[in-house]
Amino acid sequence: MAWSPEDDARLGQRREIRYTMSRSCTSVPSESRTEIGVGFRRNLAEAAFLACISNDVVRARRIAKGLDALAPGSRESVVAYAIADLTVGNIEAALEQLRPLSETNDAYGLAFSALALHLSGRLSECDAVLRRVTVGNPDVDGLVAAIGKNSIGHAVERDI
Repeated sequence: MAWSPEDDARLGQRREIRYTMSRSCTSVPSESRTEIGVGFRRNLAEAAFLACISNDVVRARRIAKGLDALAPGSRESVVAYAIADLTVGNIEAALEQLRPLSETNDAYGLAFSALALHLSGRLSECDAVLRRVTVGNPDVDGLVAAIGKNSIGHAVERDI
């Protein structure tokens, strides 16, 4: 079967449809941003974490970028980007991502900052950050306990 001008036209229409679909998928109307709940954003951040576990940092960064499009600067997008940075060993980039959360004493920001510091071997700084984490959130407490077990100063202080 030979290729015809009609086939070119159909192919052009398909390309236009794909282009339109991809554009609509990447731009989120501002009025829909409020509809995206914290739970859904958290699930996406966890998906980014799972991508990092399988060393798919590219996918993790895509998820983080999507999170940032849905909720710019949200805790979940910041943590997703930071986890991707930690996975590739870019500790300073992760700390820079987490800085806004840490400066506001956000428990997640502090816990992931402590993790980054611990991974970089800056244990005294890690201990100082862990001391600033407010206890009471089971998720954060679990992360802090895991980091704290490997951090002598923090473990002694909190009797872990």
